[in-house]
Amino acid sequence: MKSRLLRFLMPSSTDASIDQLAVRIDQARALHGQGQHQAAAAIYEEILQAHPGNAEAHYRYGNVLKDQGAWPAALDNYDRAVALKPDYVHALCNRAVVLGLMNRIPDALASYERALALDPTDVIALCNQGILLKGLGKTDAALASFDKAIARDGACYQALFSRAALLQQERREWRAALAAYDRAIDVNSADALAHYNRGSVLRELGQWNAALTSFGQAVALNTDFSQAYAARAEMLQKLNQLAPALESYDESLALNPSDATTHNNRAVLLQKMRRFDAALAGYDQALTLDSGYAEAHFNRGTVLTDLDQADAALESYDRAIAMRPNFGDAHVNRGFVLQDKGLIHEAIASYRHSLSIDSELAEAHYNLALASLAIGDYETGWREYEWRWRATSGPIFRERREFQQPLWIGCESLAGKTILLYGEQGLGDSLQFCRYASLVAALGARVILEVPAPLVNCCSMLSGVAEVISYGSPLPAFDYQCPLMSLPLAFKTTLGSIPAADGYLLGDFQKVAAWQERLGAKTKPRIGLTWSGNQAAGPYRKRHFALAGLLPYLPADFEYHCVQTEVAAADAETLARGSVVFQWADALRDFSDTAALCQCLDRVITVDTSVAHLSAALGKPTWVLLAFSADWRWLTNRDDSPWYRTARLFRQSAPGDWDGVFERVGAELRRMTA
Repeated sequence: MKSRLLRFLMPSSTDASIDQLAVRIDQARALHGQGQHQAAAAIYEEILQAHPGNAEAHYRYGNVLKDQGAWPAALDNYDRAVALKPDYVHALCNRAVVLGLMNRIPDALASYERALALDPTDVIALCNQGILLKGLGKTDAALASFDKAIARDGACYQALFSRAALLQQERREWRAALAAYDRAIDVNSADALAHYNRGSVLRELGQWNAALTSFGQAVALNTDFSQAYAARAEMLQKLNQLAPALESYDESLALNPSDATTHNNRAVLLQKMRRFDAALAGYDQALTLDSGYAEAHFNRGTVLTDLDQADAALESYDRAIAMRPNFGDAHVNRGFVLQDKGLIHEAIASYRHSLSIDSELAEAHYNLALASLAIGDYETGWREYEWRWRATSGPIFRERREFQQPLWIGCESLAGKTILLYGEQGLGDSLQFCRYASLVAALGARVILEVPAPLVNCCSMLSGVAEVISYGSPLPAFDYQCPLMSLPLAFKTTLGSIPAADGYLLGDFQKVAAWQERLGAKTKPRIGLTWSGNQAAGPYRKRHFALAGLLPYLPADFEYHCVQTEVAAADAETLARGSVVFQWADALRDFSDTAALCQCLDRVITVDTSVAHLSAALGKPTWVLLAFSADWRWLTNRDDSPWYRTARLFRQSAPGDWDGVFERVGAELRRMTA
């Protein structure tokens, strides 16, 4: 019997059901992909009613529930999928994602471990595992996960980016992080966040121009990236491009006006631009948004200090300290304001409190030095003053010099040695402390003195000095070196042992004779006047006054001579209106000319400036007019100076009260002619 040829094969009912199930799953997947979560969920629920043992339907329904935020239900479906199909890697991975979202990190890691045991090449699982490990602070294990992912797929951007972020945020390995971000950006250059993070790393490395470029790329890729605008502004500010920096801050705040940090940083910029009122408004806005923002309270204090609103500044510093009791810088600035108010012992307590918080806080040591010197505690003052080289916020730090020769501060023998003594700060400082040269020479040393060029001729007749050179000149050979203002420490100077208080400089005899001829026969006592210090100096506002304010107090019984070369425009107008003050600016080429003129005068009346030190060092009667909070070298609450026996001090009785000073000066001058 012949076998029969089967010409048609009809599908079984089971095969048809499977095909129909696949179609329905595809429909649900399509709806899920279109964001129609409810419609997709309805289909999966229908499928699972009919086919509760279908692992794929449970898995895909879990995906929908995950995206809907129904994490417990999603987890239940992933669990069912894995129970039905233990080697279901995708279900294990998405189960781990949901567990991570539910903050069940150990369970999530266990799920990734099961998935990776089944498929160790799953790059996404490795990457996600690394992210969870990073969150737990297990940076070595996280880095290993990222490295495995990258080894399997060198173009896996998520792994490359995550590895770079770990090196940046957790390890703070800036150069390694920079290389990692460069590699990530090679794979995907369109991610604004990667450029932003790269800029942040470059900022930490001090590469501000490169950081600026990265932040610029971030905002070019994402024009709504407010943090990138703010970071770009910070770099522009560091590069002293202040106007573009302000514009970038404004762009950031236009996108996110509630960012207290950006308001604060913008105010810092405005303060640097000396727009103090606008800066104050910026700090106030930052504090409106975040009243507990300690740095904004602190910065507000600094601008109020700039505005001479001492009490309000103190209140801001106190609030910063209330927010953060261990805010060392706030204690330092609080001390500065107290010292400026004449409350020096309270200021010292504040400085010492800051040092109890951070014993290495250089600004606190430096300010403690100035306060201690002001009250005559020279033992503390000279010791603490050595911290000036480490106080990075001050001008002295920028003048630090490096020598191969050792520093001498009184320990080693100088017999037969050559030592370089050098000025480190202003002209007045060099004039005041060059007196120590003779003491150094008396120890058997050959003394080379380096001073600013205008002082070279003036100091050439100084006792004990073998050679005087100007800043910038080639240095001769020497064995030791010491800055002039460290010499009081070397000689353990006290109030009772200040050297050469009777005068130690001499005018050039030929120049003195020339000035006597220029001035002619004396018909009245001659008085030199200096009313303005170096306008570029930090405390200039306290070391000058308008000449027009002084003139009405000067009796006509004297002949007045200007002993300064720089004259502000307003003072020049006063002089041009027929002032009785003789002007000699063209003849005062350096300080040896000024010294010779002073030698020909009977008295010098001067604000606290280099002329005060020059005149007093010559032994001339010198009246020094001082602000309420005067420089430390004039001490406090006295009208004489242990540094200069011929000096007499006229202090403001209240901040800004120059009229009271002028009245006393005028009264003393009239008494001299009575």
